Amino acid sequence: MISSQTLQFYPLFAHQSSEMLAKIANLAEEKEVEAGYHLFFEGEVAKSFYLIHDGSVVLTMNMGEKGDKRVEELEPIGKGEVAGWSSIVKPHIYKLGAYTGQKSHLIYFDGEKLRLLFDENPAYGYYFMQKLAEVIGERLISKCVQIMSMMEG
Repeated sequence: MISSQTLQFYPLFAHQSSEMLAKIANLAEEKEVEAGYHLFFEGEVAKSFYLIHDGSVVLTMNMGEKGDKRVEELEPIGKGEVAGWSSIVKPHIYKLGAYTGQKSHLIYFDGEKLRLLFDENPAYGYYFMQKLAEVIGERLISKCVQIMSMMEG
């Protein structure tokens, strides 16, 4: 089990009440995984949501055309970041794949259980979704900047 204090480290949970943090912490599980451990694959039904406590996760994207599998690695994400947000956001299909880039300590949530908790506590769910939208937006801007710099070069 994860402590409420550990969850406060993550911006997604920084302003939740102590009561709500305790409920969220009860859903969390710690996972220690070796480098190369696949968290999820692009196109799968999204069931898992991860917080990276230590280590790194490499996001992957299939760049191949119909039936052609050509997986490219995107920049790794690290401590304090999230992976698997598709388990929270409809249609609950992973948009990217992910594996650990090194031995990693992760905090795991069953996406469905976390969604149900927020459905029962909409004010906290709203705050969580605002913070999650910030994460998604920051990643989008980062990728746009990366693409633009490639086009200029």
